[in-house]
Amino acid sequence: MIAGEALNHDGRLVVCGGTGLHLWKEQDQSVTLVSHHEGEVLVFNDTIAAPDGGVYAGTLYWDERGMAKHGKLYHISAAGTIQIVDEAIELANGLGFAPGGETLYFADSASRTIWAYDVDRRDGSLRNKRIFVRVGEEEGIPDGLTVDAEGFVYSAQWYGGQVVRYDPDGHVERRIRLPVSQVSSVAFGGADLCELYITTAADPWPSALRPRGFDPSAPTGGGLFRIRAQAPGVPEYIARLTS
Repeated sequence: MIAGEALNHDGRLVVCGGTGLHLWKEQDQSVTLVSHHEGEVLVFNDTIAAPDGGVYAGTLYWDERGMAKHGKLYHISAAGTIQIVDEAIELANGLGFAPGGETLYFADSASRTIWAYDVDRRDGSLRNKRIFVRVGEEEGIPDGLTVDAEGFVYSAQWYGGQVVRYDPDGHVERRIRLPVSQVSSVAFGGADLCELYITTAADPWPSALRPRGFDPSAPTGGGLFRIRAQAPGVPEYIARLTS
């Protein structure tokens, strides 16, 4: 299972999921970079390339009963060293950098929170953890996210049927409504990076995280949507991992 990916400098993809973090080129050509740390199996749910050539990736541990245990946020350097940069994560999800790469945003879906951190480019450590957005219980939960050139954060809302654009202070600037409930992630593309692509998921995921008043009979999704964004995105960083 692939849960998240980033582009590596040699054209391979950095992919993460239930079996760890891997470098992938094509079918049956992958190299595992890390699958365990300090005796724990790493079940990753998303990753992003960092300004220093490494990646950040978050773990989650959920089963049919809910959260089995807390996950962590990791930094894996270009040299392959791994360090824990945050803990007590309930459901690790979207990651994105503000323009300039000095701030990292990270969505913990189950706590309904998008966190912000200051990034230390020397070693990848994070400091000054703070709440960027706390999503209300009447809305969906924050899933994948991205940041545009103006520093506004686009957050996909699973169960919420929308993408929310927040200004750099965490205030809602606009809501992009979709005809499906399970809105999973967002990314910029196109020649001028002004096309916002929005992914949605078809398989229903019933959980206690559904907001009040959620209609379980509503269409879930499965399609890819595209809109013209107000401001362009910024190019993603490229990982420089080796194997």
